[in-house]
Amino acid sequence: MSLKKAPVLKVIAIIWIVFASLYVVYSEYQRVQIMVAQRAYNTGLRDAVNQLITQAQTCKAIPVTSGEVSVNLINIDCLNAAAEETAE
Repeated sequence: MSLKKAPVLKVIAIIWIVFASLYVVYSEYQRVQIMVAQRAYNTGLRDAVNQLITQAQTCKAIPVTSGEVSVNLINIDCLNAAAEETAE
């Protein structure tokens, strides 16, 4: 009877090792996906802020919209320079 149990235990052990290995690989794959998505998000955010800064240096109003909310932004240094010119 013990001779018949040995192959069954080997099969169960092999299946368990395969299942555990697949679980670890899938878990690492998900972690890498999240890391790549986070890097892409941070890169896009940095690029958007850099573009906003570049546009603000032109001293023109910059229209910004999020959903239904819209505002115009302008560099405060441009406002200060305009106020100094009118004061002279």
